[in-house]
Amino acid sequence: MNASKHHRPPPQNVIPFADSCSPYYALVPPEIRHEIFSYALSDFPDPSANSRYNSQTCYTRPSYFASRKSDLRLLRTCRAVYREAWFLPFTKRTQTFWLCTVGEDRAPPGHWASAHRRRCGRILSQITAEYGGRRVEIEKLHVFAQMYKIENGELCHVLRTPHLHPRSFTLTVRHTDWWWWEHDQGLYFEAKWIPELCLFLSSSVKEIRIQLESLERKKGQVDAIVKHMSEHWYFKRSDNEVLYPDATLQMVEVSRWTGSSTWHGNTWTRDEARPGEVDYYVAEVVFRPRHVLERLGGHVSVVATENAKRGVFDEAAMRCRATENEGQTDQSQESAQILVDTQDMS
Repeated sequence: MNASKHHRPPPQNVIPFADSCSPYYALVPPEIRHEIFSYALSDFPDPSANSRYNSQTCYTRPSYFASRKSDLRLLRTCRAVYREAWFLPFTKRTQTFWLCTVGEDRAPPGHWASAHRRRCGRILSQITAEYGGRRVEIEKLHVFAQMYKIENGELCHVLRTPHLHPRSFTLTVRHTDWWWWEHDQGLYFEAKWIPELCLFLSSSVKEIRIQLESLERKKGQVDAIVKHMSEHWYFKRSDNEVLYPDATLQMVEVSRWTGSSTWHGNTWTRDEARPGEVDYYVAEVVFRPRHVLERLGGHVSVVATENAKRGVFDEAAMRCRATENEGQTDQSQESAQILVDTQDMS
């Protein structure tokens, strides 16, 4: 995005160089300057010790092990740089929302969705106003959500944030976000929330990523849901562009990681792969416009294609439910009685 006549006044502590900063400034094409500024102002995990998250929580995980910050010294070098790049620390940062029960170790302290939505709306409204009302797009939106929050339509509240136009939208369902995870029940994913969400899905969205995480021993259940989702699900943006998954499953992205078996002050020995450790399996389904998907070598299922043409969201057919023999173990009937309080272990 290039600067326009609607500039934000530079702060008082900006070094009072001339607007040109350097006789060579204008020789660098705006597109190159944008790439340089975007790289320099990107956020990163705060390396200070007091910024690291407690490892014994539900929210600590790869890429989310510390609060994030941006180095803003570049914006203090001259007025021209500031005027051209002051908004980048916000638009380039992944805007993360945690839709979960308040008062539990499910989100970093102070990171509640309602407060963050108000803050994002305020900043995006300011950026939009100062750029003459033109649409301002952010790079990434990432939502961690419990199932009951998804099914209650709270994703729509996030997407209704004023002037929120993400290019990439990721929804992550963690092991402790599934229905009745504490009783080790089989995994399932309803789809009744999708039609309403599509009403607020900006035309800026180029891809939707759904990350499904569970225990390594439930890999079969996750894979069954991924297969069903890849054959039946689709998302229609507000401009009627449809985003599909790859029905061949070749584009499903799989990862694994190991975390602590203790959170909420309790140790879940039932789920341990080794003493004190839980192994997680994560599968990510990516939804893209058909022409992008096919150019990458993917294929759209006939079912999803026909339903999208007719504008049909068949909730019953789209419901994802793994059968008990898909990744289920003999522990499936065990209840939360296996939970051992860490205080009792000491």
